[in-house]
Amino acid sequence: VAIGMSYITISGNLFALSASSLGALLAVIFALSTAEFGFAAGIILTLLVATFCGVAQGMAITIVGNPIITTLAFGTVFRGLAALFSGNSILRIESEAALWLGTARPLGVPTQSWVFILVAAASWFVIRYLRLGREIVLCGANPQAARASGLRVGWVTSVACVALCLCTAIMAILTVSQFAQAKADLFMGYDFDYIAAVLVGGIALRGGLGSPVQAAMGAVLVALLQNYMLLNGLSAGLRMTIVGLLVVVSISIFHLLQAKSK
Repeated sequence: VAIGMSYITISGNLFALSASSLGALLAVIFALSTAEFGFAAGIILTLLVATFCGVAQGMAITIVGNPIITTLAFGTVFRGLAALFSGNSILRIESEAALWLGTARPLGVPTQSWVFILVAAASWFVIRYLRLGREIVLCGANPQAARASGLRVGWVTSVACVALCLCTAIMAILTVSQFAQAKADLFMGYDFDYIAAVLVGGIALRGGLGSPVQAAMGAVLVALLQNYMLLNGLSAGLRMTIVGLLVVVSISIFHLLQAKSK
């Protein structure tokens, strides 16, 4: 999700506050569709719903002009739909294919790690070598100049939102496959971790500068820190405080380095 969030930030749209809620909705949809139609159909339907949600958010952001308020509102809708579709109960699935996806360790490495590496590599390739990636960077660097140059700023925003939603769908599919269940309160409170990973990775808050690989490395750092603190018995409040301070320090350092390089 941090990798997908990097597209939002690089494109100049700050952050999306709907990722955790969308993850819960997509987890519920995957569980329901897998139980009803099978594993493959469940994946396809979940990815299609994620794409639709991304396009809808991108269009809304283009119209409203405020990604924070817009995605916050969408997050409420997504969480509500997750509760509605699940009946506020735990949905369980029985699928050998899903179980393999969630628990297998090819070459001794969990499937989640392989997927993380592949998504990071593909996202880096898009930003670095494709025209779409260059448009995302240019629109984030200067939206007014991008519009004057004929770039499709609104379309780029929708693409960034779709990238985030597809990454969120992957997270939901992997999570449901690993634990064989889904519920409406999944991923509650995770939005700050996604944002922290992007900022700790050094992606410019104003947009137009950074790489999905930086967000991936930021996510690894935040996860390692969280696990270390958890294993050492630190309270939830202290863990949140430390991660918050890490974000503040990271932003300050990167800001000073960028100012010094100008």
